[in-house]
Amino acid sequence: MDAKQLMNWVEEPATHRQIVGDYEGGYSLGVTDNPPAFLLRVESGEAIQFPTKVNVHGVEVPVIVHGNFVLPVPLRGRR
Repeated sequence: MDAKQLMNWVEEPATHRQIVGDYEGGYSLGVTDNPPAFLLRVESGEAIQFPTKVNVHGVEVPVIVHGNFVLPVPLRGRR
């Protein structure tokens, strides 16, 4: 398993459901390459409600969770 493979899996809605569950706040789900893992950033400071690892396509993948994520704000277009 490497970051390239994880990038394919992070695009799958099932991966998001498995990692994020019923969390309703803003989040960002990406990958890291050292170590190969999913990287979850959540608005909530409570990062403990998320799994530390998930099984995706028969492979156990670590999940690194960071709280206090600030959602990006779209820039207004130029006139």
